[in-house]
Amino acid sequence: MNIKPNIHQFDSYRNHVNERLVNEVNVLQERVKQLQFSTSINREEIISVYQKMIDQKQHFMRDWEMAKG
Repeated sequence: MNIKPNIHQFDSYRNHVNERLVNEVNVLQERVKQLQFSTSINREEIISVYQKMIDQKQHFMRDWEMAKG
């Protein structure tokens, strides 16, 4: 039995993952901007965690050649 993968199907998944990651990074970056003006006691810790999440998502996109430019 010869089963060939549908390359277009994988491209579709890749595009979906890329779009989702880009949206998640944008949301996290917006949260960081909002927190920078916050007076919350733990804002620095929260910003640090969000920044790590952003870095991890961007690193994943670079590794899988999803990053733009």
